[in-house]
Amino acid sequence: MSSSAVDSFAEANKTHFDKVAHEYDEMPHATERGRRSAEALRNAYPFDEQTTSVMEYACGTGLVSRELAPYSKRIVGVDISQGMVDQFNKRVANQGISPDEMQAFCVELKGQAGELNDEKFDVIVCTSAYHHFESIQNVTNMLAYFLKPGGYLLVVDLLKGYSHHQHDHHKEHGHGHNHDHGTGHGHKEGAGEESDNTIFPKSVHHVVPHVGGLDEEDMRKTFEGAGLGSFTFKVVIDAMKDGKEVKLFLAKGVKPIV
Repeated sequence: MSSSAVDSFAEANKTHFDKVAHEYDEMPHATERGRRSAEALRNAYPFDEQTTSVMEYACGTGLVSRELAPYSKRIVGVDISQGMVDQFNKRVANQGISPDEMQAFCVELKGQAGELNDEKFDVIVCTSAYHHFESIQNVTNMLAYFLKPGGYLLVVDLLKGYSHHQHDHHKEHGHGHNHDHGTGHGHKEGAGEESDNTIFPKSVHHVVPHVGGLDEEDMRKTFEGAGLGSFTFKVVIDAMKDGKEVKLFLAKGVKPIV
């Protein structure tokens, strides 16, 4: 995939999420999905409110970060959408939380010295966003750079091969499927618009390169390619939405202590 194609997906996502940022926390099931994703993350890593530094990559408005905040010393959100970042920081300020404890930045990280003031993290989380990244390998390589030695990368995303439709249910209720991500990225889907191995309809393919989700082989190859060890993969969330079953996995990898 050419760099221009990768840039095209990034720009399309930036435009899309800037547009929905102001309404995204109110999307059906968004808060619940964020809560369930955060619970899965806490089960996968021993968060400590006295010591744990967290980056949430593709943080959106911070639904997951706000769930993790009571269990973390510091959370840094990162997103390419200024609209999402503004909503994240607005909610933090409204709750009286210091930016030293929780703050988001609009930046396209490359994994280079000087970014984020050279801060490294105990754990980096990314929920329901990997299917938006044209090159999940490039993103994982970059995120591994920001981990402390012994740090964890935790990714929650849609499992490939577990999207099932019940078309009669759609017809009976007369509405499409609304897929709300843990980070609040909502997409409307109409019945019959896509095959069973494609989670997203054609109308959002310009922002979703991995329309069928991702699987264990995809994630293992990617994590190992970024030099992360102790790989684990498990299904953590089952959900039914308007006649469609989806499953979310959690992939975990650890940066070696050299």
